[in-house]
Amino acid sequence: MEKEHVRPCGEYCGFCLYYKKEKKPSCSGCSNHKGHPFWGECKLYACVTDHKVEHCGLCTEFPCDLFVGHFEGAPDNLEGQKDAIFRIGLLAYRRKTGIDKYLEMRKKLKGQ
Repeated sequence: MEKEHVRPCGEYCGFCLYYKKEKKPSCSGCSNHKGHPFWGECKLYACVTDHKVEHCGLCTEFPCDLFVGHFEGAPDNLEGQKDAIFRIGLLAYRRKTGIDKYLEMRKKLKGQ
């Protein structure tokens, strides 16, 4: 797993079919698009930028309604909420242990 594939919201683009160019349109990640990937504006990217933190887990307001609400757009709202809770845990772990341990955990949980 590569550090440059980790996004501020806890997403790991290395798992994404759009990022891997297996689906169209291809995407090079929100960081490369300054928070405007092909699907629209990422409000979490804008928030992280405004708060001047590396990732959501470092924000003093984390976890917040913006973060949890960002993932409610899933086809099954419950799945979106589960994803938000999962990412909250991963980002808290990243804040405490650093990027390397976070990547080790992500690798164990591959695809989550």
